[in-house]
Amino acid sequence: MMAGTIYANTRDHDRDLAIYVARAGQTYAEVAKQFNLSPSTIGAVCRRLKAERTYQIYLEGEAGERQPVAVVVTHKGFTAACVAAFREYGEYFRNLGCPGWRLTDGTSYNTLETVRKIAARTADRAVETKGALL
Repeated sequence: MMAGTIYANTRDHDRDLAIYVARAGQTYAEVAKQFNLSPSTIGAVCRRLKAERTYQIYLEGEAGERQPVAVVVTHKGFTAACVAAFREYGEYFRNLGCPGWRLTDGTSYNTLETVRKIAARTADRAVETKGALL
């Protein structure tokens, strides 16, 4: 694992960074015109980037041994980081049936079963939303 950084809960992180950098010294309206977006979108991007945190996610076994999984950047918190890592490396985690396995950043943790349930629930919601748009 550990292929690279996962940017969770963002569509285009590079664009968001460019907006955030352009925001220095300019109003939301000026940046919005430059990127052909609404000022409220510029504000949302800036708030999201200010709230971003980086999580080093590890897989921890029952005996406490840790294996690095991924570095996840998200503005939604630790659980969202775990779900992003789970989705990225789903094939690997599907083969782990041990109830004692969990994802941790060293201070917080989520069991694999909890992350599995959250990922399934949010995937179901995405399918429902996508179906409603068709």
